[in-house]
Amino acid sequence: MSAVADPKPTRERALGQTALRTCLWLLLGGWFGSYLLFGAVIAPTAFAVLPSFELAGNLIGLVLTKLNIYGALSGVAVALVSKSLGRGPLLVTAPIALSALCLYSHFGVSAQLTEIRDLSFGPDGTAEVAARFGELHRISLAIFISVGIAVTALIGFHARADSRPPEVILLHGEARTQNNRESA
Repeated sequence: MSAVADPKPTRERALGQTALRTCLWLLLGGWFGSYLLFGAVIAPTAFAVLPSFELAGNLIGLVLTKLNIYGALSGVAVALVSKSLGRGPLLVTAPIALSALCLYSHFGVSAQLTEIRDLSFGPDGTAEVAARFGELHRISLAIFISVGIAVTALIGFHARADSRPPEVILLHGEARTQNNRESA
């Protein structure tokens, strides 16, 4: 008698895999969609319709805070779901790295931007402070764009993983699918 699970998928296992995949796609879709909406609609509209750059910047800062926290939490959740689905190391570790970038953007870059925003645009502002603000803004933008591109790549990699037929392996002389094996 083999210590390996029955190669036939059970109804419960199939439902569990479906639930995990649904969570994965909702998380990735929410992450991608929120970044796209922010970059393509919210930020440009805020600067176009609000009466001052200061108000627009304050609004953008508040929204970006929520996006960074959502990105950090989504990255951890995507990694956990990816691991549960048996995805490879790239699809498990990349979301963790993206979470770290979101946290760095929020607690590192955005925190510094908030500290010097009034100094850089107020009457007591200096050229040095304005230059530092510009540098931090470029870093924040680069992180935002990088995370957005990486999430798009994750979507492609997960779509590819979902479209592949399960690998068949030989274990104790019996054919088993990769998704139905257990560690010995």
